[in-house]
Amino acid sequence: MIAVLMLIALAGAPPAVDAAKVCSDAQATALPEDAKVAFDSCVRDEQAARDKLTGRWTHYSATARSACIFEGGGVATSNVELWTCLEMQPGGSLSLQSSDNAAAPALGLSPLPPHGKKP
Repeated sequence: MIAVLMLIALAGAPPAVDAAKVCSDAQATALPEDAKVAFDSCVRDEQAARDKLTGRWTHYSATARSACIFEGGGVATSNVELWTCLEMQPGGSLSLQSSDNAAAPALGLSPLPPHGKKP
């Protein structure tokens, strides 16, 4: 099983995730009158994340892909979770570490001041 997951991490494409299965939870937990909207919105989010993953998969390091795929002992449960995990890895757009390991603001945000100090 570990060998299969390693091959997925090193493959040229992200692992397949069944959006309908992932989104059935969103539908089940929504109010009855909102169930269809919740499901449709979830499917759109999953597809958008899949498109981002497909376009950037080879840009993520094998280490980042392995860390995110193996998180929790197996393939990520959704495209959104996998994409978010990869973007949080060093070098991803949500990472606070630049390539030279110096702190860098993510998404134009300033880093928080040290604990106990006023900004």
